[in-house]
Amino acid sequence: MGIVTKTGDKGTTGTLGGKRMLKSSSLLELNGQIDEVNASLGYLNSLLDEAKDFPSKAEIMEYIRYIQNGLYNLGTEISSGFTIVRFDESHALLLEEKIDEMTALMPPQAKFIIFSGTKEATYTHVVRSISRRCERQFVRFLLEENIDPFPHSYKFLNRLSDYLFTLARFINQELGGEEIETIPWEK
Repeated sequence: MGIVTKTGDKGTTGTLGGKRMLKSSSLLELNGQIDEVNASLGYLNSLLDEAKDFPSKAEIMEYIRYIQNGLYNLGTEISSGFTIVRFDESHALLLEEKIDEMTALMPPQAKFIIFSGTKEATYTHVVRSISRRCERQFVRFLLEENIDPFPHSYKFLNRLSDYLFTLARFINQELGGEEIETIPWEK
């Protein structure tokens, strides 16, 4: 299969269902943002690969690849108009379990933090913010398409940003990064 098809030269692209759509459509914007999250996770994994070792490094990197595969499956669900369903409640629950596992290994967070510390942890916050933007686009798309209730794939994406926030804090702890607390400004 060739990478250059020239079928999109007039601003349209095909979906899994075979329809041609404008590349500016809400669906394509969502798929593009999913792609951004996925690519960012790939870069995060390359940063972790180069980082010093810590006990759960390999497990975290493997789980990030699992999430990347999940995002591919998310794109499939959306592009098929949800005629192909790949997510169920267990996917969001697994993210919650991972969040709880890391949280149990860290001191409680008492204040808001500035996104800081090691480059790996700070970049994890960048990926988190990209996933939040993607989540907002997913909501717009679901509302435009009158999809109710929201699918399990949306719940997975919603939990993903919580996982990434927790992961950033955990990476800072494991790699010796400083977590800086916010300081309220006085008038």
